[in-house]
Amino acid sequence: MQQDGQLRDGLWIKQTPSLYNKTQAANWLSRIKYPGSWSEDNVGDFEADLENLCLLQRLQIVAFAFENTAMHYTNHHSMDISVPALYRRFVVEGKGSYCFGHNTLFLQMIRALGYRAYSGSGRINTAPANSPPNFLSFVHEVLFVQPLKGSNTTYVVDASGGGSCITRPILLKNGAKVMGASPSECHALVKTGRVESSLEHIPNSKEPAGVEWRLIVTHASDSGPTSTRIMYSFIEDEFFDMDYECSNIGIYTGAWAEKESLFMNNIVCARCFWLSDEEMEAELAKNRMLETFECDVYSAGDIPRWDHSLRSRYLGRLGLHANELKRHIGTRTETLKVFHTEVERIAILQEFFGIDIAQADLEHIRGRPPALELT
Repeated sequence: MQQDGQLRDGLWIKQTPSLYNKTQAANWLSRIKYPGSWSEDNVGDFEADLENLCLLQRLQIVAFAFENTAMHYTNHHSMDISVPALYRRFVVEGKGSYCFGHNTLFLQMIRALGYRAYSGSGRINTAPANSPPNFLSFVHEVLFVQPLKGSNTTYVVDASGGGSCITRPILLKNGAKVMGASPSECHALVKTGRVESSLEHIPNSKEPAGVEWRLIVTHASDSGPTSTRIMYSFIEDEFFDMDYECSNIGIYTGAWAEKESLFMNNIVCARCFWLSDEEMEAELAKNRMLETFECDVYSAGDIPRWDHSLRSRYLGRLGLHANELKRHIGTRTETLKVFHTEVERIAILQEFFGIDIAQADLEHIRGRPPALELT
């Protein structure tokens, strides 16, 4: 039987060399604004522990947007997820990608800092909240990390920042919970099996074999019931660059558009942001009882005590929704901008997400599903 917090059979993750060098890792730390001054001379002194893993994940999803602009505003209409291209796009240019880009970059960077980690894959659920799941194929990337020295205790990390993204590591344990962007959001892991699965633990069992994990998000509401949704399922198998590249090609070419057309039909762009001190006070006032919880923030769902650090500061989310830019904090949503033209949209991409699209590149989106009038 699998032990809580461990991979199947008690497997260990071995130390694996990164495809980025020390200088690139130091530049990434600077780009995501990790505290301190970093260079190839001192990056080897980085403390690769659980608390820093949490901070790195949160800094990444604040620094870089979850976005697919390269699919539509370039002449090649593709998403390059190769290691050199990701370094250039994220660290040099300050742009983003979707899950394959974010988590591939994050994996190689934390390996460069001394973490033991590997990547796996998941099936996105396209069904709405409070309804049975509708899983796609393996079109999502997740990470498994063993951040404790001399231990095979394993945490799941997703540093992509898209949708109702997980915002901190979560223990690989059935029933583990972590707070999301704020106390109104909670993520949980459940180990289960699909009802249509052919596998069972014992003959003639009535229960499906628990061979896959599901990440579930729950949102509270000020006026109505809570909503619960399976974000994706995943397995513990290790996946490699070619696995992700095959899935990636299917997404950016639109080969799977009949099943899932989010990225083909839309300019997708989202990013987390830190709440200001004033916004923190407002959220704490709404959740005053939660403020006093002691924290096992990686497995028990407890609320980190607000100590003015970035590990405990709540997050909000910015996102494009059709022709609107929306800002989400806790249970509240406001529309910041409404746009109707490409010129208006690329101005928003630059101002709120740091993504520069040249006027000359607007010709590349003409005739594509998400295209707007030019001016």
